[in-house]
Amino acid sequence: MKHNSKLILTFGNYRGLPRTAGRFHMAVAFIGRLPVAMNVIGVLTLVTVITGSVSTAAFVSAAQAVSIGIGNPLVGRLCDRCGQRAPVTVIGFCNFLCLCALIFLSYLHRPSLWALIGVCAPLGLTTVPLGALARVRWYAMAKNPPQLATALSYESTADELGFVLGPAAVGIISSAFSPVAPMILSAAIVLLCVIPFGLIRRTPAAQTAEKQNKPSPKAGTVLKAVAIPLTAMCCLGMFFGAMQTSTTAFAYLFEIPGRAGLIYAFMGLGSALTALGAVALPEQFTQVQRIITGGLGIMIGAILCSLAASPLILTVFMFVSGLAIGPASVAIFTLAGDSAPEGGNAFAVTALGSMNVCGVSTASIAAGRAVSHSAAAGYYVAAAAGLIMAAATGIAALQRRHRNRI
Repeated sequence: MKHNSKLILTFGNYRGLPRTAGRFHMAVAFIGRLPVAMNVIGVLTLVTVITGSVSTAAFVSAAQAVSIGIGNPLVGRLCDRCGQRAPVTVIGFCNFLCLCALIFLSYLHRPSLWALIGVCAPLGLTTVPLGALARVRWYAMAKNPPQLATALSYESTADELGFVLGPAAVGIISSAFSPVAPMILSAAIVLLCVIPFGLIRRTPAAQTAEKQNKPSPKAGTVLKAVAIPLTAMCCLGMFFGAMQTSTTAFAYLFEIPGRAGLIYAFMGLGSALTALGAVALPEQFTQVQRIITGGLGIMIGAILCSLAASPLILTVFMFVSGLAIGPASVAIFTLAGDSAPEGGNAFAVTALGSMNVCGVSTASIAAGRAVSHSAAAGYYVAAAAGLIMAAATGIAALQRRHRNRI
C-alpha cells in the first residue's frame, strides 16, 4: 500500500509541471519541436517532387542533416554565454526566412542542386534544438530533484511523440494538399511557437552568470565531462539509423514501402510510454545502470526484429524494442545535465543531439550495405549498436571511477 501511494505521488508530479513552467510555455515547447522532425522528411519529399530525382533529394537532405549536427552545439554554446532569449529569437527568425526561401524555390521550375543546398544547409544550421533547450530550462525551473526527474521524463516523451507526429503530419498533409504544405506549416510553427519560446523568459542560470560575470566553461572541458552520455547517445543514434534503414528494406521486401514509417513509429510509441514511467524507477538504479540495461534491451529487440516473418510481427517487435529506449534516453540526458560544469548545460545537451545525428548517419550507411544481402542483416547492425552502447558505457564508468580513486 505504501509503495502504491509513493507511485501515485510520483506520477502526480506531472500535474505540477504546467504550474511551474506555465501552460503557454509547455504548449509552445511541445509544438515548437515538431519542425525538427518535420523538416528532414519534408525536405526529402519536397525536393523529390520538384526535381524528380531521389538522389538529388537525398543529397540535399544530407546537407541539411549535417548542418543540423554542426549548428545545434553552436546554438547551445550561444545560449550558455548569452541566455536563451536573444539566440533563440534571432536564430529562430533566420530559420523562418530559410523556410520561406525554400517555399519560394519550390514554385520555380526545377531549381538547381546548388540553389537547394544553398537554402537547406542554412535551414539546418539555424534549426533551433528546442527540445534540448527546454530540458536546460528545467534545471533552473525545477523546485526539487523529484520534479526535475519528472520534467526530464516528460521531455523525453515529448521528443518521442514529436518524432512520431512530425513525419506522420508530413505524410498526411502532403497527400491531402501538396508537398510544399508541410513546409508552410513548419514555417508557421517556427514563427508562432519557436520564437515565442525564446521570448517567454530568460533562463535564471544565464542571468546569474551575467551578474557574476563568470565566463562559460571551455568546450573541451564540457565535452570531457559528458563523455559517457555523448558516447551512449552516439550509439543510440546508430541504433535509430540502422533500425530505420532495415525497416525500410523490410517494408520494400513485402511490397509495402509506404508503411515503413508507420511500422517504425511503433518503436517511438513504446519509447514514449516507458519514458513517462522512467520517473518511477528507484534511485538506487543509477543512470549509468539504466543506460547499460537500455543498451542490452535494444540489442535484444533488434535481434527479435531480425526474426520477424511478417509486417505485423515486426510491428510488435518494434514496439518491444522501443520499451528499452525510453528510460535509457532519459538517463542519458539526466547524466549529461548532472555531469556538465556550471554554465555548460545548453552546450552539453545540444551536443547530444549532434552525436545522435552522427550515429544515425554512420549506421544508416552500414545498414544500407548490410540490407543489400538480406533485410534481416541490417538489424544485426542495430543489435551491435546496442551492445556497444552497453559495453562502452560500462567501461567508461569503471575507468572514471578508477581515476577518481587515484
